[in-house]
Amino acid sequence: MKRWSLRRRYWTAAIGTIVLIVVAVGGALLQERRSSVLDAERRIAAIEEAARRAVELRLQATAEMLSDSLINPVYFYDLEVIEQLLASARNQPDIGYAMVLDRRGRVLHDGTPEIARFSELPGDEFASRAFTTPLPLLQRSERWLEASHPLMLGDEQIGLLRIGLDLDLVSNPSAGMPVPRLWDPGWLVPLGLLALALALLARWISRRFVHQLAAWLQHPRRRADVYDAGEAPRGWAELADSLERSDREAAAIEIELQRQITRDGLTGLPNRLALRHQIVERLQLCRDRGLEFALMFIDLDEFKRINDTLGHDVGDDVLAETGKRFSDVLSRDSNAAGNFIARFGGDEFVVLVACVDARRRAGTVAEHLLAALQAPFRLLNQSLHLSASIGITSYPDDALDAAQLLKNGDIAMYLAKVHGRNCYRYFTNYLTKLADDRLALEQDLREAIANGELQVYYQPIVELDQERVRGAEALLRWHHPVRGMVPTSLFIGIAEDVGLIDTLGEFVLREASREAVGWVTPDGHLPFVAVNVSVKQFRDARFPTKVAAALRDSGLAANRLHMEMTESALLDNEPLAFPGLEELDRQGVHVWLDDFGTGFSGLSHLRRVPASGVKIDRSFTADLLSDRHDLALTSAIIAMARSLEITVVAEGVEKSSQVEILRSLRCPYGQGYWFGHPMPANEFRARLTREPAELLRPRISDAS
Repeated sequence: MKRWSLRRRYWTAAIGTIVLIVVAVGGALLQERRSSVLDAERRIAAIEEAARRAVELRLQATAEMLSDSLINPVYFYDLEVIEQLLASARNQPDIGYAMVLDRRGRVLHDGTPEIARFSELPGDEFASRAFTTPLPLLQRSERWLEASHPLMLGDEQIGLLRIGLDLDLVSNPSAGMPVPRLWDPGWLVPLGLLALALALLARWISRRFVHQLAAWLQHPRRRADVYDAGEAPRGWAELADSLERSDREAAAIEIELQRQITRDGLTGLPNRLALRHQIVERLQLCRDRGLEFALMFIDLDEFKRINDTLGHDVGDDVLAETGKRFSDVLSRDSNAAGNFIARFGGDEFVVLVACVDARRRAGTVAEHLLAALQAPFRLLNQSLHLSASIGITSYPDDALDAAQLLKNGDIAMYLAKVHGRNCYRYFTNYLTKLADDRLALEQDLREAIANGELQVYYQPIVELDQERVRGAEALLRWHHPVRGMVPTSLFIGIAEDVGLIDTLGEFVLREASREAVGWVTPDGHLPFVAVNVSVKQFRDARFPTKVAAALRDSGLAANRLHMEMTESALLDNEPLAFPGLEELDRQGVHVWLDDFGTGFSGLSHLRRVPASGVKIDRSFTADLLSDRHDLALTSAIIAMARSLEITVVAEGVEKSSQVEILRSLRCPYGQGYWFGHPMPANEFRARLTREPAELLRPRISDAS
């Protein structure tokens, strides 16, 4: 076997050594880069996880706090406030939708002015799961992050909030962060230079020593050449700079995420999440030291009007200015260190007052806050005037936890709204009992509707000259199996608040039309029936169609149906009511203005609306005998109506002397206890058959 020459053996060993060195250096570079890549990926994953968790926490906090604000509006069926609250959530750039579902799982409000999805059943799996558990839920899909939160009043669920965040609109904090690649083609240059340097070194050694040794062994003399090595690998400084830059960007992103979570972007005030943390901290501090603090729930009055008329940009400017005014008031307070203000959402703010006698002190602060709003807001070259309603509650007198404090403040704020706005009211335990009683009565009313417990009574309307019954007013009555006869004003008010008024109104309309079609007096006259209409019914563009359907189904002639609308309701809603009034007039249905004289509309409105009759309010009729002003007003109303050729009915007639005065004033019709109390349908039909013998039989109760 031929032996390898010295030079061949040398170059074989040299090449092998060069390859091993290059591979070792490349492996070290690769291992270092792998460690850098893993560190960068872990850092990016941590940032993305923090961002994902921050988004979930923000959505959950938004759902929780929005649900707290929605409980009273949903309970009282205040669609305007519900729309404002949902719109405030939908105005966030990444919120795709926000809706409220009612007890049956149908859409009560979708946050849009037209409520396009009203009464729609979502029907998806998430909605089904949300209604089967009393706990908040969170669901993530490829595009959506959705949250649901039950609306609980006590132990009863009155609805469900559902809110969806569009993940496509959420900014990715890790986007653009440099991620080192596992293999960098740039390494080929330094590794190639290393291999070349080693090869030149091997050649230099070969020329200097191996060739000479081989020549000496073989006796030829050869000259060795010397070659210098190349340059060292590069790229380490760039990698270190990239990692340092990534650390700085990650720290900045974390700081920005924390700021977004706890601050309100519009006003710069702390947001709901920060408020929750602040209340929890104060509760713990007060428990440990035996202190107290007060919570003030502030809602701007009729703020929706500004958004609707001037736009949301102006509304945002007003909110920002309001937050600044409130902050200035609190900073000037003598106990400024114990004050805290946050924007709760929409046009709502919450103030915490911590000091000795905090409950009383909160009343003083509330007066200063209301005074701060008295100066006009100057925007768009005009002056805007704003007021607020404030509810005050305190720890430990009213509640022991954050959720109950916020609910109590909300309830007290609604009480301030009821008392005329631009004021403050304190929470009392009576309000909770009142809310519980109202909730129980609402449930009973729903069951009464379902079980057919409601009845329509009829009170005679009499033609004064001939003393004969010419019609009747249909009045809804509810005889509760335990409570007895429930006052109409009470359950009608509840029905309007919770959205049952349309159901009750349509029931009365259809029942009265069906009953009146068979009325006839002994002299062959066909009495009319008058049905009261609520403001919310007139706001429904479909109402005239419902009236036409009731007339068609019952067979009642249109001119025998009189629709009564209060004058004050017309005064407040004339633009909405007028088209419906015109349509009813075209159908032949008579429209009467009820409680006439109390709304200060008078002749100006009678000229514009197609009214065929007015009913003089009982407050004028009651004092005809003793108050010359009431007598003059009643006479003027009758004369005005006669000049316009419309009918007049005097309500509240309880004495024969009132009948005589009204007859002398040429009032055509009267209604009141003198002619008969509201009675069931069968009694009224019997009354018609006895006409006219028993109509004006002398009453023992007549005091005249």
